[in-house]
Amino acid sequence: MSEPARPIIGFADRLRRRPDLLVPAVAAWMRGWWYRIKFQILFRRVRAGRWFRVYGPLVISGPGRVEFGDNCLIISNAIKPVCIRTLTPAAVVRLGRHAGLNGTSIQCAQSVEIGELSNIADAYITDTPAHSLGVQRRSESIEDVPTKPVNIGRNVWVSVNVVILDGVQIGENSVIGACSLVRETVPANVFAAGNPLRILRQIGP
Repeated sequence: MSEPARPIIGFADRLRRRPDLLVPAVAAWMRGWWYRIKFQILFRRVRAGRWFRVYGPLVISGPGRVEFGDNCLIISNAIKPVCIRTLTPAAVVRLGRHAGLNGTSIQCAQSVEIGELSNIADAYITDTPAHSLGVQRRSESIEDVPTKPVNIGRNVWVSVNVVILDGVQIGENSVIGACSLVRETVPANVFAAGNPLRILRQIGP
């Protein structure tokens, strides 16, 4: 019998439990609003839900759309800011509720989806190789290169220095260990790591 799902702890609930986080959390929430205004002025197609918080710099560029669900958290630092780059007007990067990025880099030509409650460390995620292997690649545009959507499921944790390539799907509750190269689909409820990636054990009851 599976364990019943625990209720999601929201931003306000977390502050009640940890009042010492109030000042930095309010500053991050205000910075989130500043980025909303900044991206609107720059004509970036960015939408953020309630309680969008940003610690440190956030870089979003390109003609596509970027969507953050409610209670999303962005954590950056001066060495590794969160960077999201869309390469085509049709590109969509979407984070579900309570998802978080920490030093993450995303490059998207079609679709990168990150499910609710998922946390991504300073990984690199791309749905396109960006350059073909042909000898004429210098004369080809991004539209000439095949793309495959990336879908990261609910409650996934991706550790540091991970590379997730085009076409990858990661099932819910799974964990990707540090310094891994993810080239193929990862099932739900597993811990996988390495290069080449291997499933090391199951997660859950």
